[in-house]
Amino acid sequence: MTGKTAGWLDACTRSKTCPLVIDANSENEYWAKDGALAHTDTVGNDLADIDGVRIYFITGPPHGDGIPVTGKAVCAYERNPLVGNQAVRALLTALDQWTSNGTTPPPSLVPRKDNGTLIAPTQAAAAFPHIAGVTLTGRMHTGDLFDYGPQAASGILTTWPPKLVSMPYPTMVPAVDADGNAIAGMRLPDIAAPIGTYTGWNNRANPILDGCDGFGSFLPFAATKAERIANNDPRPSLEEHAAYVKAVSTAATASLKAHVLLQEDADRYITLAEDSNVGR
Repeated sequence: MTGKTAGWLDACTRSKTCPLVIDANSENEYWAKDGALAHTDTVGNDLADIDGVRIYFITGPPHGDGIPVTGKAVCAYERNPLVGNQAVRALLTALDQWTSNGTTPPPSLVPRKDNGTLIAPTQAAAAFPHIAGVTLTGRMHTGDLFDYGPQAASGILTTWPPKLVSMPYPTMVPAVDADGNAIAGMRLPDIAAPIGTYTGWNNRANPILDGCDGFGSFLPFAATKAERIANNDPRPSLEEHAAYVKAVSTAATASLKAHVLLQEDADRYITLAEDSNVGR
């Protein structure tokens, strides 16, 4: 792309001062902010882990500040209400243990090209379940490379407007399962035992379906089998999730064993499932 080779840790590697790093990204980071470039090269190939660095994909949530959102606002579909709080708590605990006593955190958990869980946006659009009234366009923000002039590195922009250089950086997004939820990453109970489809993308409520920036979508499952059939929805209805509490419990236990969920959050997931009416 540029003929240059560079990375996050160049300066600290030279000075031998690199910290231990945990980098966590939501699903929206892939759709709106080229998140895959954190672990792929400039042609879309997977990169190996770097010593002292872990990268985690928190499956499901949109970009946000840890406070759930509701309603559509300016978007076409209900906004994704998930937050990454539970995952972040586990990762902060892991980082503390890594720096304090050398306990290494789990290996990076990210979608990868080599196993088919990281794909082109057009492929994601083709594989997304056909849900009435929902359109995944496959369009997303691109990582364009601009030339601002020879003094840009010093903060002086001599070329304005900037010139577009070469092709954009490759854009890759997480592949999804039959429910439309991403396959890879930290699949906490919200995704492993879902009550709907949680995406990192949404469209604006306008005729050309622009992206709705930092918001994802929540596309709930039908309440009953009859409603699902009437809507021609390929996803199971809530009524058909008879083992919901067990599924949440299994997912919470698996996340706990994988060290991507704390005990108190695992317990909270199970309690909320037991108190819900899903599968009853």
